[in-house]
Amino acid sequence: MSKDFWENILSDSLDINNINIDSFREIGADNNRFCTWDAIEPTSRYFKSLLYAYAENLDSRILQSKLSLDLKSDNKKNGDGIRHYLKNIRNQNLGNPLTINYFGNDISIDYLLSTEEMFFIDEELKESKTILEIGAGFGRLAHSIIKNFENVERYIIVDLDLILKLSKRYLSKVLNKKEFLKIKFISNNDLDAIQSLEPRGFDISINIDSFQEIEESIVLDYLEFISENSNYFYIKNPICKYHPDSIDIKFKNIVQFESVLTMGLCKDIIDIFDSKISLAIYRYCQYNW
Repeated sequence: MSKDFWENILSDSLDINNINIDSFREIGADNNRFCTWDAIEPTSRYFKSLLYAYAENLDSRILQSKLSLDLKSDNKKNGDGIRHYLKNIRNQNLGNPLTINYFGNDISIDYLLSTEEMFFIDEELKESKTILEIGAGFGRLAHSIIKNFENVERYIIVDLDLILKLSKRYLSKVLNKKEFLKIKFISNNDLDAIQSLEPRGFDISINIDSFQEIEESIVLDYLEFISENSNYFYIKNPICKYHPDSIDIKFKNIVQFESVLTMGLCKDIIDIFDSKISLAIYRYCQYNW
């Protein structure tokens, strides 16, 4: 049976006698027929594997942190770290995302990211009544924070008009009426309205994965506003660019790539998979920012 199995695989459009020994291990070449994987493939198994590893790593970090002292159980077990936040967030799977199960936690990448973000600024969020988020996407972090921190009284979202339509629809479904009324939606074309809503400023301002997609002059305007009107600022953005070739993306229109290079404050192209380069950038940021 085993012989028939391998004969069927190896005889299927594979000429074993004429394999090019210099290139048979390239992406998409013959070697992927002998093993169980190829670097580029149409399944979700790599994504699920990374999502599981991410959940495992984050759960461990939370359980080893000071926050773990707040967990009620004396016998903390795998999954309890991320469960501290996720258990409070109802309706996480609206939109039918891909999920995995990690020790009883139904996990999507969106709310795992939100969990890590809340964990990082947990102490600041516990003290915050007013929050400004610039570029909230469909609203995953606003949903997560409002469900986990009842002390938050007002949450202002600034975004593109089209995206605000989506976040309003999403958040109106996942939050109850009282929670939803805490949120104010402001067009990015109406920044003066932000200060009129909160003339005393904000306890914390947040930007995640959007400043790198905005013109430099506009980012600088946002940063100036935040420095003058916010007690804390949490930002999570790429610090450099990478070339599409490094992850085997082939552009049909190079203008798309060139336009990306004009956005954000950091425009240098680096090899994100070279540990020497990434470590050097990390050290530079650590000592200069």
